[in-house]
Amino acid sequence: MNHTEYRVVPDGECWQVRRDGEMVSRHETRDDAVAAGRLAARGEKPSSLHIQDRPDPGHA
Repeated sequence: MNHTEYRVVPDGECWQVRRDGEMVSRHETRDDAVAAGRLAARGEKPSSLHIQDRPDPGHA
């Protein structure tokens, strides 16, 4: 069984939820993105949720 990684990342003024590197949703607030990421990760096991408060270097 494959492990799925969800990640909450900043995107300018918004926040993205990404699944294995692909954007699955965009949210106006960090809290909304974290809630959506948690819900998605709980629905797909095994999975993990990582919350990133800064953009990746080179992706700012």
